[in-house]
Formats: sequence, C-alpha cells, structure tokens
Amino acid sequence: MKKIINIVSYLLILSVIYIAVINASETLNLHLWGIKDSSEILGMVEYTKNLNLASYTFIVLVIGLFTGICWMGQFYLSQKEKLIAYKRELEKSSITNSSSTSKVEILEAKIATLEKALEDAINKS
Repeated sequence: MKKIINIVSYLLILSVIYIAVINASETLNLHLWGIKDSSEILGMVEYTKNLNLASYTFIVLVIGLFTGICWMGQFYLSQKEKLIAYKRELEKSSITNSSSTSKVEILEAKIATLEKALEDAINKS
C-alpha cells in the first residue's frame, strides 16, 4: 500500500510539472491586495502582479509540499514520542520480570537450604 501511495504521489507531481511546462508561455494576473478596480473610488492601494503560469504553478507546488511535510511531520513526531514511551514501558516490564525471576530463584535457594538443614537436623537426632 505504501508503494502505491508513493507512486501515485510521484505521478501527480510529475503531471503538475508537465502541465506547468506546457503552459509556460501563458501569463497570469494575480490580484494580491486591495479591492479590484476600486482603488480610485475608495482610495485603497491595489497590488497586482503578472506571473508566468509555470512559475505560479511551481510556487504553489512547493508551498503545498512544504505544508504537507509540516502537517505530516507533526503526526510523525507524535508517533515517535508514543513509540519511545512504549519502549520505556517494555523496559520497565522486562526489569520487573527479571527481578521477579531473581526473587523466585532466591526463594528456591532458601527453601533448598532450609530443607537440607532440616534433613541434617533429623539425621543428627
């Protein structure tokens, strides 16, 4: 599934680049600030920019990729923190298991010692 998603995303990026290259001769008039055609009436500053359609497409593509990386980066960091916490919990449980195992071994050794002492006491009498 991961390979399919990677292939689809690469194909989509390549298709955007292809469309941008085909439309390289086209220009785009962007209205960036103010209300269009009302600068004389309202006295507002109007800012427009003529851009090549290919450069506009590449700018939007890069911004989209950066946004996607930042968005998924939060998810990745969250999962990484959960994984680290889970590993700590496993280490604690393994330490608890090993200490429980060593306690059982110590108790078995004490029982064996007491049984031997009891047998020696019975044999002496």
